[in-house]
Amino acid sequence: MSTKSTDTTLRFLVIALAILLVSLGIYTFKFYNEVQENEAQLLKEKALIIEELDEEIERYNLILKENTAITAQLETAKTEILSLQKQLEGQEVTRDLVQRYQLELRKLRREREVFFTQNDSLLRETQRLSELQQRTQEALDRATRQQDSIIVENKTLNIKVGKGELVTAGSFSARGVIQRNNGRFTTTARAKRTEMIQVNYQVNENKLIAQRDLVFYTQVKGPNGQVIGTPREIASPDGTIIKYNNRIIIPYKNETYKISELILGRGDFDEGTYTITVFHNTREVLSGALNLK
Repeated sequence: MSTKSTDTTLRFLVIALAILLVSLGIYTFKFYNEVQENEAQLLKEKALIIEELDEEIERYNLILKENTAITAQLETAKTEILSLQKQLEGQEVTRDLVQRYQLELRKLRREREVFFTQNDSLLRETQRLSELQQRTQEALDRATRQQDSIIVENKTLNIKVGKGELVTAGSFSARGVIQRNNGRFTTTARAKRTEMIQVNYQVNENKLIAQRDLVFYTQVKGPNGQVIGTPREIASPDGTIIKYNNRIIIPYKNETYKISELILGRGDFDEGTYTITVFHNTREVLSGALNLK
């Protein structure tokens, strides 16, 4: 009787073990398939990001073929995209990796939209200045044939120079901004949310200044005292090197001229005070500060 009970128990244990092994096998097979599907999906998303980065690079290549005044900024942005693409290709794909690079891709697209908008504006300004230069040359040719008018103009110019004409600026303001998907800009005082710094000021009216194109340079220094982003340089008459973030040319006509420009950093903005200085040629005409929390 005891032997029969033992056999029954053994059969039960064997059946239970078999059921357990079959269940484990089914679970393992299902888990393996899910892992394979997830990995395939991640690889697909990684390939899509790389493809979209290629498209971004091609857009930069197309715009760089034009005669642009922001070639250096475009080249820097293109180099960053190539570096990002190379890093992505060499890393093992994970969900966190894909999400991080998707965020980077959206950020690069916003920067590209800012660059291209700025480039279009500069191209229109260049065309306008070219037409203005042509009209000015025609006027100069007519003036050359009128010696008396030239003499009068020279005397007038000498009088103006003697009075010490100076270009001045005011109404300074600066703010951190975020560009929304619809292209509009929203103000923010938080450093981590800031994508660009918007600088606003106006060139003051001065009837003594000859109507001509005026050049202004904007310099933004971060909390560490260094110029943010990818600065360029100009030399003052005494040899001093001035680093700046943006250069703008305006057609001055003795009237108040309002200027608004966007300054890009290089990566995230740090908390602290940003010092902003505006130069006319190499002479400082305006300065202010922006505090990001």
